[in-house]
Formats: sequence, C-alpha cells, structure tokens
Amino acid sequence: MTGNSPPQTGNTGLRVTRTVTHPRKAIKHLVNKQVSGCLTVGDPQDPQVSWQVFLRAGKLTYATSVNGKTQRLQCLVRTIQPNLAKLEFSDSENEYPQLCRWWHGQGLAMSKLRQLLMRLSLEALVHVLALPETEIEFSKGSKVDPVLMETPLAEIPAPLWQMALQWQQWRKQIPSPFVHLYLPDQQQVRFRACCHHNPVPVRSSHEPDQLIQATASIFRKQLSLYEISTLLKVSVQTVVAWIQPFLNEGILVTQIQDKPTQNPSETSSATQPKAEKKPEVRPLIACIDDSKTIQKQVKGILSLSGYEVLGITEPAQALTALVRQKPAAILMDVNMPDIDGYELCSMLRQSRQLREIPIIMLTGRDGILDRIRAKTLGVNFYLTKPFHPEHLVESIGKVLQNNPVDV
Repeated sequence: MTGNSPPQTGNTGLRVTRTVTHPRKAIKHLVNKQVSGCLTVGDPQDPQVSWQVFLRAGKLTYATSVNGKTQRLQCLVRTIQPNLAKLEFSDSENEYPQLCRWWHGQGLAMSKLRQLLMRLSLEALVHVLALPETEIEFSKGSKVDPVLMETPLAEIPAPLWQMALQWQQWRKQIPSPFVHLYLPDQQQVRFRACCHHNPVPVRSSHEPDQLIQATASIFRKQLSLYEISTLLKVSVQTVVAWIQPFLNEGILVTQIQDKPTQNPSETSSATQPKAEKKPEVRPLIACIDDSKTIQKQVKGILSLSGYEVLGITEPAQALTALVRQKPAAILMDVNMPDIDGYELCSMLRQSRQLREIPIIMLTGRDGILDRIRAKTLGVNFYLTKPFHPEHLVESIGKVLQNNPVDV
C-alpha cells in the first residue's frame, strides 16, 4: 500500500493478490465471500490514476483515489459540505483521519461525517465500476480505522449503475476526472462561438461575453476536470456533459499528465512483478429486441460486466445471425414485429444448432400466464421491464452456470 492510502491497522502479514479482471466482477466476488481488505484498481488508460475500495465482511467501509487527492477532495467536499471548503488537503497525507479529526474538533454530528464519507466513497465507486478489464490488487486484512460506516454492496443501487454507465461512455474521450483539458490559442475564436450556442452552465451576474472570457482563461491553464469544476463551482458531471461538443469539434484537447518522480519509499512496491495480462475472453450475449433504446441499455450494462453483445433488431433475421455467431445466451423480447418472442423461442428450441442455448425473456409482460407459457417453451429466466442492471447481469450469470430454471 502506498503512503497515499487511508489509515490501516493490523497490516502485519497482509496477503496480496494480483489479477486482471473487471472491477465489478472482483467486487461481486469479494462481497459474496464476505471478505475484508482493500481493492486497488488501476486505470488502463491512465497509469497515474488508481482507486481503492475498502471492505469489511463484504461491506463498503470507504473508497478513495490513490493519487490526486487534493484536487478531488477540494472539488467534492465543497459540493457536499460547503463549510469544509477551506479545509486544506495534501496528496502525501491521508484524508480519512484528517476528516475525522476535523469533525471531532468542531464537535459536529457524527451523522454528518458519515454522510460525507458515504458521498466521497460512492463517487469513487462510480469510477471503479466504469473501468473495463484492468489490473487489480487485493490486500486481505487492510482496513480503515475507525470504521464509521458499512454499506452493503450485494446489489449495487440503480443510480450508481446509471452513473457508471454514463462515465463508461464519457471515457471514450475523458478517461477520468483527473484528465487535464487545454484550450489552444488557435481555438479561442471557435470556443467563444461554440459558447454562444452552448452557454457556460454557470450562474453569473456577469455579461455573457465576460463569462465566456473568464471560462476560456480557466481552460488555458491546463487544469484537471476536478480543478475546473472547483473554479466554475459546478459538478464534474455538469462540466463533462457541457464540454462534449467542444471535444467533438477538437476545440478542447485532453491531456494525461506525465508520471511524477517516484518516491524512494515506493520503489519496492513498484518493482514487484505485475499480473500478466492474458487475452480477454468475453462471452457473447445476443439481444433480440426491436427497441434501439433497450439495445443501447443492454449493451452498456453487459459491456461493463465483461460481455460482448450481439444486437439483433429484426427478429426475422435472428436465426441466421445466431447460427453464424453461436452466442452463450440469448435475451429476447416478446412483443416484436413479424415474429413474436414466443414463436421465435419455439423455433430456437427446435433448432439442432441452437436448442441448448439459454434464453432469457426480457419483456414488459408480467402476467402469470405469460410466465407459464415462457416456461413451457423452455425459457430459462424471465425478467420484466424496467429491469435493474444488477438483476440482468445476475440472470445471465445463472443461466451460464446451468442454474435451475427460474421463470
């Protein structure tokens, strides 16, 4: 563990395990096993960024970033607890005991401290869940002290999933809030023009042109998203959503900072052998649904969980595509044009090449007769819309493990 991690006690004889996998899978495994320790997750797009998730008996006790603590905490603390805006943080010191000491010294309610720790942890967890397959290190027995909160992670809340899915899309241009943004001199005219069509999302008493000029000067400083958010006094998500057209047009440029000089105390940790990255094998899941919205939602959820998705919007062409691709499981709607889900399911069960593939009905129909009919046709799992992302992933996991039918 680095000097940047939260305080730990009882670390003698820690067992450290390294692997390459999806963070969500790693967290789910640890939660199911109800183990205690610290999960350190690296960002494959930016070697300077990594996150830590602390667990006790499978429950979340704290989550934070390993690097860039100052900019992240100054940004988040200001929005969560404005009275802490002037509290100074350091990248070389642990923020967990500092927050605890400050709260104790101010004599404020413990519930407020727990609320702050929870919000900080969930923000970090969103970025962990948004990561693709990457290097992960688990230190069994490592912990925060004192433990002031325990949050169950057996089922990740839907809002957290949605935020993680959004960041997964944003990562195509912005790996993390630690990425630095820069406005080149030759793009300033275009920046001002774009601001007139896409106004700066800031409440201000200044004239629009003055606000645009002030915002442009911030982007010329090559600051991180956290730092820009702090100066504009809006959330990171607001900034990222606003700058999308600027990035698409090449007006703003993203930059990943160079690796800082390594501390001698970190040399031994850095020289330890890293997990060897093996070729990724991603099970293929077919989604047969004429709704592009459902297709996009399913692809985002399953891609985040380590699956490839074969989207089929025309059920009449499904058999040909399925025989060619041979997916590990099939998601299927009931109400579709030309061929409904029940008819298609019957055809699949009569196909010598496809009859053994598990089928999950993903439909808005929730009647008992629909469930009975689906079971009669050989459906392995029945999910009703709207569905929780975690339930979708769990249903696929069950049918792939040949679990009993649950219709």
